[in-house]
This record gives sequence, structure tokens and C-alpha cells, in this order.
Amino acid sequence: MAVLQSWSGSFTRAVRNHALETRTRLRWLLTERTSEAVLYRGFAILFLVTLVTAYFSETFFFPDEHYQVLEFMSYKLGITSAADLPWEFRAQVRPWMQPFLYSLIAKPLMFAGVRDLFNVTFVLRLATACVSLAALAAFAKLLFGDLVRPDEKFAYARMLPFMGFLPYLFVRTASETISAAFFTLGLVLAVQAARSGSLRRIAAAGILCGLAFECRYQSAFLILGLLLWMAFQARARMSQLLTFAAAGIVPVAAALPIDRWGYGVWCFPPWNYLNVNVFQGVAAEKFGSAPFFAYLYLVPGNIFFPIAVVIIVTLIVACLRNPRHYVTWVTAPFFVVHCLLAHKEERFLFPLAILATSYPVLAFSPSSDRLLGIFGRLWPYRRSILSKAVAWSAVAAMVFLAVHPFGIRPHMMMAKYVYRHFAGGLTAYTFDEEAFKTYPMYRPPNYRSDTLQSRAELESLLAKGPVYLFSETPALSAQVLPEGVQASLLYSEFPFAADPGLASWSTQLVCDFADLQRTTPLRPPRLAWMTLFRLQRGGSATPGTVISPCTPDWSRPRK
Repeated sequence: MAVLQSWSGSFTRAVRNHALETRTRLRWLLTERTSEAVLYRGFAILFLVTLVTAYFSETFFFPDEHYQVLEFMSYKLGITSAADLPWEFRAQVRPWMQPFLYSLIAKPLMFAGVRDLFNVTFVLRLATACVSLAALAAFAKLLFGDLVRPDEKFAYARMLPFMGFLPYLFVRTASETISAAFFTLGLVLAVQAARSGSLRRIAAAGILCGLAFECRYQSAFLILGLLLWMAFQARARMSQLLTFAAAGIVPVAAALPIDRWGYGVWCFPPWNYLNVNVFQGVAAEKFGSAPFFAYLYLVPGNIFFPIAVVIIVTLIVACLRNPRHYVTWVTAPFFVVHCLLAHKEERFLFPLAILATSYPVLAFSPSSDRLLGIFGRLWPYRRSILSKAVAWSAVAAMVFLAVHPFGIRPHMMMAKYVYRHFAGGLTAYTFDEEAFKTYPMYRPPNYRSDTLQSRAELESLLAKGPVYLFSETPALSAQVLPEGVQASLLYSEFPFAADPGLASWSTQLVCDFADLQRTTPLRPPRLAWMTLFRLQRGGSATPGTVISPCTPDWSRPRK
């Protein structure tokens, strides 16, 4: 009994001490004004926003993160058929490492009864975000320790939560995101190992860099830059360089059976990718080419325009002013090679996202090399109204993307509605140019969507019973809706579709976008809010069903 009482007392004291320690740490985090506390607070803000973004961000930034990662995984789960996979599957040019890692999460979830694939992909986004956040924390701690002046430390700590693009990028199931996380973790370990001489850390760095390569082959240029920095700047021993290279080969060797598992035959996708997209020029021919300087306008062309301009400018300046820094040695070759490649997309630079948090400080810090010293004289302006406006614009965009599954035409919101409300199948129609095919992994069985050519076809279908009709606008055209037909709004991606005035306004906006694209030199995105109606004969249109003020026309060529 005495032993039990002693144990109970010890346990109680331990709990109280732990609670007291937790309160002390929390008070320090919330009230301390040191640069370290500010850094931790900034990271905590990004952490919380990233978790919220992971929940709501069900769409994709670019189709590759869905079709070449999630659909590949779904294929091995027995859901998506090979016929529904993109051309890259038949060309055997994409790595299977990321779909394989995701399947290690998805299969146990589905075995445990989590059958809703939208819930599964939420867990995958969350897992990707956690790895990315860990990489950011490791890099921030490394860089923070390398900054010389106290004002540099404070500046980096205060800037971190204003890097509003990070939460949105961190939850992407894209190869760019997971590759960036693996490489950044490898970079941190490699820098630490080069300074301490630890072969164990250098081996771990090599493995992480190998994983980054096997998730996205273009990360080879980041890895090459890191290896060169270790050799020429850190003066790493030959044993360290060989250990790094040998460890990096391990994931590449492990990927051989994984790629065999994915494609069903033995192959070497890195060579296939190089051969098809570079030597044969398929990427440039199929998806277009851009001039050498295109990233100067491609990267800023998004909702984060102000801070994106700052990032792309400071990337160049930081590299020029810090020629010996490890950030420069990994950034410069990656950026230059992508400028030289014919086909360019802003997402190709997303692997630099975590490193980009260092660019403003490295570019304008007075302690950087004296080259381009004029930029060092701009350091005091980091507190200017313009700097604050840029920072808060990034926060506004970050908050918006945290709660809104932003995308111009992915229609993932409609795919989710159909997936969850028509599990037994659906036959639907549309008058739009393209029928809504949804996504292979979310497509219910017995799903069919066809395009109608005339109202007479619709009237013929209505004679047999109710008809489900898709529309890219929340309001129906009078030319579409026959007289005496009741139209019920089931769901719309436009959140205010039930309001007649806003539904009419949003439809007019779509029409205006269509007019701009076909009648002016401007190239606005094809705007659409996918909407599903249920039509049936009898009565008039239900209240709330709005007759469209216009009909968007995307078909005619630009004048």
C-alpha cells in the first residue's frame, strides 16, 4: 500500500511539473521578444494555417499532382483502370516512389474502414504537410544560426509567417512539394555533417536527396549543387563525398522494384523521362516553350503577385551577393537549368519554396558580400510601408487559400458532391462544350455524362422522367430550359448560387471572361462554376433558379 501511495505521489508531482513546464514554455512563446521566440511564433502560425489549408484544399494547383500521383496510387489500389491513366504511364516516364509512399498510408486506412477517398487524400495532404513543415523547421533553424547580425535574425523571424505561399504549397500532393521537403532535410543534414564530419549524417543526407530525386527527377540539379558546395566550399573529405553519393544511390536502387511494381515491367523511368521530354522534345512540343527569361513573369503571375515579385528578384540578388553560401550553390544551377529548358511552368520552381524564405535576408543584408552593395543600403526599408503592404497581401492570400479550395477549372468540389451523393451511379447531360467526366478515382460506378446538341434532345429525355443537367454557370439559359419544366438547384461550386442576384452576376462574369479571351489579346483563364440541376416536367422553375443573362461562348477564335 505504501509503495502504491509513493508511486501515486510521484506520478502526481510529475504531472504537475510537466504542466508547469508547459505553461512556462507557452508563456515564453507568446510573450518573449527575443528573435528565437519570434521565430517559433512565426513557425507556429504557419503550422496552424497549414493544418487548416490541408483540410480545405481539396483541389489541385496543376493536374499533374492529381493524375500522375493520386491516380497512379489509385491504380495500384485497384480503383483506377490503366486506360484512365495519362500518357506518361504508357511512356513509363514518371517515378513511382511518391505513389508507393502514399499507398503505404492509404492501404491501412482503407483496411481500417476509411473508404471515402476524399478522407484518404486529406490524410495524404496532411502527411505531406507534416514532412514539409519539418523541413521548414530544420532549414529555418540552420539558417537562423548562420545569420551573423541580430537584426538579420529578427528580420528572418518576422518575415517567416508572411511567406503566405508556404501553407498552400505544403499541402499539395505534388512531386514538387515532397521532393522539396526531402531535399531540404538532406541539405540541412549535409551542411551539419560537413561541419561536424559525421558520416552518419552525411549518409542520411544522401538517402534523403536520393528520395527527392526519385520523387522528382529535376531535383538532380539541386543535389548536384549541394555536392559541389560540399566539395569546393565546405572542403568535405573524399570519404564524406563518397558516402553521400553511395547513400544517394540506395533510394535509386530501391526504386527499381517499385517502378516494376507500378508499371508491371522492368524499366528505368529517369532515362525514359530524359529521352522523351528532353532529347525528343515532347514537353516543349506538346505543352509549349517560353524564352529564357520567362520565369521573371511566370512566377509572379498568381494570387501572391507582390511577394512573388520580391522572391524572384531576391533569388537573383541573393545568389550574386552570397557566392559562397550553400543556398546559392543549390539555387543557382537549379534556376539556370530551368531557364535554359524550353518548356517552363511556374511550378517547376516550387522545389525552391523553403529555400525562398532566405532570399530576402540574404539579398539585402549588410553582412552579405560587398558585391552589389546598393542592395545592402536598402536593408532599412524592410520596415517601410511598401514592405508591410507586400507582407500583408501575402497574408490575405494565405487566409483565402486556407479556407477556399481555389482552382479555376479543376471542379473537384463537384467531383466530391457526385462521389458522395451518387454512389450508385449517375447519368447526366450538359449543353456545354465539354461534358463533366469527373476523375477516375472518384468516379462512381455506372457514371455517364453526355453533351446535348439541342433543346429537342432534352425535351425527349424529359418525356421519360427527370433529367440531371450540368452547367458551367449557376444560372440556366432561357434557350436551354423548356417551358413547363421545373429546375431544382442541387449543387453549385459557386458558394452563393442560391441567391438570384449573385447567381446572375457570376454568370455574367463567366460571359465577360469568355468575351475577353476570344475578342482581345488578353488570356484570362476559362472561368467556370460547375452546377448540377435536376429537371422535370410539371410547374414552373423553382424559386431561386435564375434565368441566365447571357451564354458564355468560348468556341470562336480570338479576333
